[in-house]
Amino acid sequence: MKKLFFTMMLAAISLTSFAQQPNGGRQRREFNPEEMATRRATQVKEAAQISDEQYQKVYDLYLKQAQEAQTKMKEAQEKGERPQFDREAMQKQREANEAALKEILTPEQMEAYNKAQQQRQQRRGGMRSGRQGRPNGELNTTERPQRRERPQQ
Repeated sequence: MKKLFFTMMLAAISLTSFAQQPNGGRQRREFNPEEMATRRATQVKEAAQISDEQYQKVYDLYLKQAQEAQTKMKEAQEKGERPQFDREAMQKQREANEAALKEILTPEQMEAYNKAQQQRQQRRGGMRSGRQGRPNGELNTTERPQRRERPQQ
C-alpha cells in the first residue's frame, strides 16, 4: 500500500512540474535572424557552389528578410496577437527573393539551386495540399452516391 501511495505521489508531482513548463515542456527557440540567414545562405552555397562574394550578397539578402519577419512578429506580439501570414504577401516575397537570387547567381548556379530545392521539397513530402498522392495533382471529383429513398409504408 505504501508503494502504491508513493508511486501515485511521485506521478502527481512529476505531472504538475511538467504541466507548469511553457509549451508542455518543449523548449521554444528564439527566432534569430543571423542564424536563419546563415543557414539559408549556406544551403545556397552548398547547392550552387557560389563564391565568397556571392555568399555575402545572399547572406545580406536573407538577413534583411529575416529581420523584417522578426519585426513583424514582434509587432504582433506587442499587440497580443499571433502573427498573420498572408499568402499573397508571402508569394510576392518569394518572387522578389527569386528575382534577387537571379541577379546574384549565374544561370547555371540558379539551375543547380532550384534542383536542390526541388529535391529538398520531395524529401519533406512535397506540398501539403489536398492534391497530394494523385496523378497530376488532380482533385478527387467523384460524387457521393445518392441515398436511396425508403419506400413509404
